[in-house]
This record gives sequence, structure tokens and C-alpha cells, in this order.
Amino acid sequence: MISINPTKCTKCGFCIDECPSYVFALASTAGGAKEIKVRYPEQCCLCGHCIAICPEVAISHEEMPVERFEPLPGVKIPSEQMKTFLLSRRSIRAFKENPVPKEHLKQLIEAGVNAGTSSNGQTEYFVVIQDRKLLTELEQIVIEVLWKAGLKYLGGSIGYKLAKIKFGDEMVRQSLHYHHMIKNRKKNNQLEGMIFRNAPVVIVSHGLRNNFLAHTNCAIALRNMEILARTMDLGTCFAGFLSAAAQYSNKISKYLGISADRNVYGAIMVGYPKHAYKKNIPRKNREVRWI
Repeated sequence: MISINPTKCTKCGFCIDECPSYVFALASTAGGAKEIKVRYPEQCCLCGHCIAICPEVAISHEEMPVERFEPLPGVKIPSEQMKTFLLSRRSIRAFKENPVPKEHLKQLIEAGVNAGTSSNGQTEYFVVIQDRKLLTELEQIVIEVLWKAGLKYLGGSIGYKLAKIKFGDEMVRQSLHYHHMIKNRKKNNQLEGMIFRNAPVVIVSHGLRNNFLAHTNCAIALRNMEILARTMDLGTCFAGFLSAAAQYSNKISKYLGISADRNVYGAIMVGYPKHAYKKNIPRKNREVRWI
């Protein structure tokens, strides 16, 4: 499955240093010379790092042909520019009607697919929704699920007190905000656009229910997309309502045609921003402990 060409290997040891699965070892031959051996091939997680880092292309893997590895050009982004880029990120909730080119969406998906995953599982998949009718129907399902799941009870004193006991002050503070929002939007017949803010595209990420790191994997993939989107003059916003509703009901997954062994763990809205932010926004001071 995985092998080392002894005529090419220079015993630099890069593969030993980089392998996360303890596959390689420096061993002695019968003549006393040293050589790098594939000691535990069954432990290989198919991360491909050994092939990518080998300067002599001495390592090969049956499931990862070396011709699929593309040359990686060096990229140097000044840290101050990158910091400014990241700090100026905003959640966009007002989008133009302009459609997002499919080529841009393919590049975003590529960025998500290349995000890190736990144990290199790569089991997170994506659904790209561009159909306005589907987005409107999905919004209605999300609102219904969240309202019935508990938001409606926060309007009463008993429900409010019980929620504080079970979930704590901060979660109740956030939830109460959404209780009022849904209630007032219902009263004014303005529910449409509440969840996806009339974005032309929503990208959903879903993973295996029995993978306890699926939430993290999906979040990292979507964050990759979010960063790349800004270089395309696109705006994004995490669709937290959708992710929350998916944890309470399988209606979301069923509507999107996602199998029962998987669940939605994240989503972002994508589109061209209507407005440009002119100022950075101050943040709360957070506790940082240096140990």
C-alpha cells in the first residue's frame, strides 16, 4: 500500500518527523546500515504529508498517486495585512440580487474540501442551495422548528425561569432576543428573509452523526470558504438558525436529502454585499490567561 524507493531515499527523516500516525522508522539493515522503513502501514491515515514533503519523491501510496500532488508555490502574506483582513471581517446580512458565478462557488467548495478534518476523515459534505423557492421553504421549516423547540415558551415567566435553570443566563439572553424577533416578525408578516437574509446562495455543511468532531470539521471548512469569499468581493454570514434547528429536528436533513446517519453542522450565506463597512467594530475585552 505505502512504500519507499530505497534508490531515491536519502534518509533525511522528513517523513518520520511529519507522519502523525507513527508509520515510519529509521531501522538498521543486515549490514548495519541505516534505512527508513514503513513499520506500521496499517496506521496510515492517508494524510499525504509524507509524499508532499519528501524532497526526492521516494514515497508512494497506492491510494494516493504521486501525479495527483500539485506543486505548492510559496505564498507570503504580511502579517499586518492578514491581521487587518481578518479583523475587518463582517457578517453580511444585506445582499445584492446579483447571482454568484458558479466558478466562484466551485472555488469556495474546493477551499472547504481542503480544510483540516479530525483524523483526516474527510467525511464532511456540502449542499449548495441557489433556488430561491427552496430557500424560502427551508426558512419556514427552520422558524417552525426553533419556535416549537422552545423559543415560544420564553415569553412566559415559567418558561423563562425553567430555561435559565437548564441553559444559564447567556443562552437565555441570546434565545430571548430571537424569541422577540420571531414574534414581532410574525406579527408584522415579515418572516421571509429572516433566516437567510435574501442571500442568493446558502452553502450547507453536514457530517456523520457519530463523529463527535463533525461540528468542528464543518466549522473549519466554512471558515475557509468565508475567508476566500472576501477575496472575491463576496460577503458571507454564518446561518446559525439553520444549524441550531438541525440539532432539534431531522426535518432539515430530510428536506435537503441528507441521509439519516448524517446531520447539518453548519451553513453560510453567500452573496455580494449591498453596503461596505467603513469602520472596524470594537469588541468586548476577553479573559486571556498566560500559563
